[in-house]
Amino acid sequence: MPSNSYGVTDEQQEIFDYEPFGMVITAPAGCGKTEALAYRAKGLLERYDFSGNGRRLLITSFTNQAKDNINERLKKYIGVQTLRDHVTVCNFHGLASRIIKAHGQLIGIGGDWTLANVDWVGRELRTGGYTRDDSKQAGQALRDAKLTCLTDDDVMKQLESIGGQAGEIARTIEKKRINEKMISYDDQIRVALWLLSDHRVAGLYRNHFFAALVDEFQDLTPQQLKFVQTLCGKNITFAGDTAQSIYSFAGADVAYVQQEITKDSGRQIKLLRSFRSAPRILNAVNSLSPLTGSEHLSAAFPNRWGSGGVVGLSSFDDEGSEAAWVAGMSKSILRHCPHQRIGIITRLDNRAITLKRTLTQNNIEYTDWKSGIFRPEVAGVLSDICSDIQARTFENNLEALQYIQQKAATYHVGQIEELEEGCGWLFDQLFQRGFDSSKACEIKEKITVRRGNETIATRDGIHCLTGHAGKGQQFDWVFVLGMEDGTIPDFRAKSFEEKCEEARVLSVMISRARIGVFGTYTKGKVDRWGNHHVNTPSEFFEYLKKVPGLLCGKDDIVTWCRKADWPAIALM
Repeated sequence: MPSNSYGVTDEQQEIFDYEPFGMVITAPAGCGKTEALAYRAKGLLERYDFSGNGRRLLITSFTNQAKDNINERLKKYIGVQTLRDHVTVCNFHGLASRIIKAHGQLIGIGGDWTLANVDWVGRELRTGGYTRDDSKQAGQALRDAKLTCLTDDDVMKQLESIGGQAGEIARTIEKKRINEKMISYDDQIRVALWLLSDHRVAGLYRNHFFAALVDEFQDLTPQQLKFVQTLCGKNITFAGDTAQSIYSFAGADVAYVQQEITKDSGRQIKLLRSFRSAPRILNAVNSLSPLTGSEHLSAAFPNRWGSGGVVGLSSFDDEGSEAAWVAGMSKSILRHCPHQRIGIITRLDNRAITLKRTLTQNNIEYTDWKSGIFRPEVAGVLSDICSDIQARTFENNLEALQYIQQKAATYHVGQIEELEEGCGWLFDQLFQRGFDSSKACEIKEKITVRRGNETIATRDGIHCLTGHAGKGQQFDWVFVLGMEDGTIPDFRAKSFEEKCEEARVLSVMISRARIGVFGTYTKGKVDRWGNHHVNTPSEFFEYLKKVPGLLCGKDDIVTWCRKADWPAIALM
């Protein structure tokens, strides 16, 4: 096939042409990873002889947004029919839940067990009356046990070795989980692996999937790596970027995973030319490379960006003046470029409270990534349930969850998986409001209907989200709010490696942008007790200040905007 048949690069063509199933693709943000994976899938499917055997290509992702992205690219290369007949695209927990539902009876998990679609363990810790420290330690003990053990007996044995109040709490919650016949989120992959330890189950899935593509390998836990290798052996293409490893808190072990996958893969290809971002944004990403470990990135088509994009940093007296400026800048950008996307990204969600309030007060529409966005059918069901909830009271958490699930079961919709996720979202919203049914109208207003094939990741306009939520996404413009020491990097990051992971979070935020990125910080804040705190700018500023052409201060940024060629920018 000629390399220009789909406008792909030589590296992407090499990925397509490589016949063995095992491969590692290293691709920083915007360097065509999703495109390369979809093209890789096309090559594998064209070469594989199905001969009516019903085998499929497995593609795994971590989020529904990533799943939507890869699905759209696959439709371009292989078409809807081939996608339906020969490809399974899912996230790890979705696949694990299928295996548990199909084969759970082999280990005593029957139809009367529940697969939790909410943070069941977190809910038990929050409502158990425990101290914050005890809850944190017990939660960590449970996560560690579920990541390293296989059977329920193994988990309990590990928990029995933990002393003190935290160990007692962890054992109490685990016993309650088993008595209530609940498979928590942290249990799902473990239980699926437990089932796959039966050679009959493992053989069934090895025969079902002839190969796999794994997106974002740097976010894999050793357990997830074992899961996909149990399903597909060495017939796996891994794609990702170690410089975007920001999930160590969830058990990701990038050093171990990289060692294991490179050991078994025959070919390693690096994609280091960005198709997404302007040169100045790439310079900002490159400036953090001493901490992130990223290799030097360059723009694939530098001339398409006019003056090369824009990067700026600015300080404000407080969060109110910061929010007013960001809201005004966002409104101005959209006046010039109404179909572009603006990501306002914070390290943690609560740092955006003032900004969201300001947008609302000024009647500026925005998409809050904490809100739910669902297909019309599912949105309608959830809205109906909200209306029903207003007339009810709940004695406890379980009663509320069961009511939501039972009401949902009376509807016949095509998107079962999305409805299950929606029920979990609705329960969490209700939980956050203390199960106050009078707040159901407030929750109902947060239900957003998806327009056509639109997803939250494709909607125009302003988006408010966190750095972790935005991973894998793309915006034309990005505002990184809260670049104070203690926020970025987070105050809990003490060691050098923890600081490096925080730098990778910042790098992920910056690399979401195509055209421009502006970082902001406040000089001080007043806490809820009226105490004034002085902020210092993020220690990462010392790296960003080296970016050529950096705009320092809001006056320089506003001047740049006044002189910008907006008709040309609108076409970028």
